[in-house]
Amino acid sequence: MPHPMSSRRMLCLSIPCSVAKMDLPVRILPLLLLTFIPMHCNGYPNGKVEIACTTMMPLHGADADPSFPPYSLSFSSVNHTGILGFRVTLNKEPGTSDFKGFFIQARAPGGDTPQGTFVVLTSDAQNLSCTTPDSAVSHTSRSMKSNVSVIWLPPKKASTDIQFRATVVQHTKMFWTNVLSDIIPLAGAGPQHSASSLIQLLLCSTALFYGLFTF
Repeated sequence: MPHPMSSRRMLCLSIPCSVAKMDLPVRILPLLLLTFIPMHCNGYPNGKVEIACTTMMPLHGADADPSFPPYSLSFSSVNHTGILGFRVTLNKEPGTSDFKGFFIQARAPGGDTPQGTFVVLTSDAQNLSCTTPDSAVSHTSRSMKSNVSVIWLPPKKASTDIQFRATVVQHTKMFWTNVLSDIIPLAGAGPQHSASSLIQLLLCSTALFYGLFTF
């Protein structure tokens, strides 16, 4: 007959093992939550936001600010390695706080497909691939920025007008997702033209006009 103390010891030893097996998922769950919650709440400080290529919506656990954005997107034509492109600049409005994060694409007005390619100019920006390589740009860190500029090159065959769109993050819970530029009328513009070709065309037109109207 087993000794009473021996049976009691066996019982005590067996309970922790079964409890440990039952508690294993419970112990792992908090670790999983600690792993994923910071990513969801803090977003992507390194700017790798391809997951938001279509919505341009940060995963910050908050809604976009519905007020008019205190930031603006402007552009000007530029000659980039012989190709006519556009310098795109994201600026804060006077009296507005600097921003930490940004995400810029070129789209058809009201569209959701990125167009063309971007060229980064400083370490504040990086290229992202949204459906096609280098079709978006974003921040590289949480450092505060008052403005950022990039170069955008249109597709080889422009089939739509273009409007630049940006998401701008002032801080985790305050951001705007609909910062829009004016529209560039590129629909039906055909293949890209080099800046030198456009200049030559302008010079020839000027010479022809001068020849016709001077006697």
